[in-house]
Amino acid sequence: MNASKRLILFVICALTLTIGCSTLPAFAGPAKLAVKSAPIVLVRDHNGNPVASVSNQMTSENWSGYVLSKVETGDHYTSASSTWVVPEVTFLGVEAVSLNWVGIGGYCKGKKCRKPDNSLIQLGTLQAAVSDTETDYIAWYELLPGSIIQINQLEVNPGDLITASLSCAGKCKNKQKWTLSLEDVTTSQSWSQLFNYKSSKLSVDYIEEAPTGNRGILPLADYGTTIFSASVANGESANLDDAFQVIMRNPNGQTSNVSVPNSTLDGFVACFSPDSTLAEPCVDTSP
Repeated sequence: MNASKRLILFVICALTLTIGCSTLPAFAGPAKLAVKSAPIVLVRDHNGNPVASVSNQMTSENWSGYVLSKVETGDHYTSASSTWVVPEVTFLGVEAVSLNWVGIGGYCKGKKCRKPDNSLIQLGTLQAAVSDTETDYIAWYELLPGSIIQINQLEVNPGDLITASLSCAGKCKNKQKWTLSLEDVTTSQSWSQLFNYKSSKLSVDYIEEAPTGNRGILPLADYGTTIFSASVANGESANLDDAFQVIMRNPNGQTSNVSVPNSTLDGFVACFSPDSTLAEPCVDTSP
């Protein structure tokens, strides 16, 4: 990472998760907003019920994408993967960030979604728009309630094709051992590591996220569009017809919509809008 960048780095020693110390990216300025992924934050009505869009999509403040949930499928999830193209972000006058990731957990515990699932194991890429001349792209993983850990072995750039996967060994019950792997197909770089983590196994998530800082959900970076493809759950191609579709209404004013699933039902396109109108149309332009 270029030392001239205005991204302030906080050193985090995650001895229980990895060997040594890694850095957590944070924004410059007086707020010093440390970046962290979070479970889904749903938009709710005055009775506390989740608000659905006119197309019956779940509406969230921080997530957009697709979620395969035990609530809908009846399955627990012990493995998942997805592929996406790292989007190039554009500065719109305010420091902003987006996350692309695949993970397990972090959605809802029940049909009425009264409580979020606070277990979440995930990995992906971060895209930060800091100024007209400064952007930052990193690979990362996170095991909640831990913080984002940068994968220093990988250097990612806009346009890179990324495949991320996670899987739990054996019966995956009380002593869960998870392998997290990330490959930059474009550069042929790869990373893999084993972790002990207790997951609920309640959902698989393919997500474009506006992460959280010290003062709440951060502005979503203008990522334009990004394509998720080749998504897998429990060793089989993800049937996104069975998934919950999630759109984002960020409290800072940005929105993120998603297309219908692609023809093979294992991918979709996410698209950014700078205001509350939502990006329309959001269509699948993948081959």
